[in-house]
Amino acid sequence: MPIYELSTRAAVADLVLGLRVDRAAALVTAATVPLFSVKGGRVMMTGFVGEIVVAIPATATTLQITHLTTEVTAVVTDLCLASADIQGYAPGRMFTLPAAVGSVLTVSTGSSAAVFGTTGGAPFYVLKVGSLQLVGSAAPATGTIKWSMWYHPIDAGAYVEAA
Repeated sequence: MPIYELSTRAAVADLVLGLRVDRAAALVTAATVPLFSVKGGRVMMTGFVGEIVVAIPATATTLQITHLTTEVTAVVTDLCLASADIQGYAPGRMFTLPAAVGSVLTVSTGSSAAVFGTTGGAPFYVLKVGSLQLVGSAAPATGTIKWSMWYHPIDAGAYVEAA
């Protein structure tokens, strides 16, 4: 099997999977928190995953992902329904968008999760200028989740930043 330079592997991943943006692990809160900002035009989100870094304590908590567009007027779109209660979840559990738009946020039961539409995971989403947001139902004292998003720009100058 050939061994490719890291720069070659990164370039191929960007072309095939999309550009990846990572957001550092942060506490879950009982609020709407921006995860990623879409700027400069539309993008096609090809993958999205969250992973628990510090265990969620015994506090009843659900998660939901929404998109707030700010192009003309503020419009919030639910990309999924709230997850089941995640209290007591250990590090390594992952969250992805569901295969059917409007279904419940998908929570992994093991060490893997389907992320990309081309492999049976969530569909691709076209996102307008605005932000991808996490909506938490409670604010546990501890418990952090890190997030990653993959995308392809649609409009010239479109890009995504971690919020």
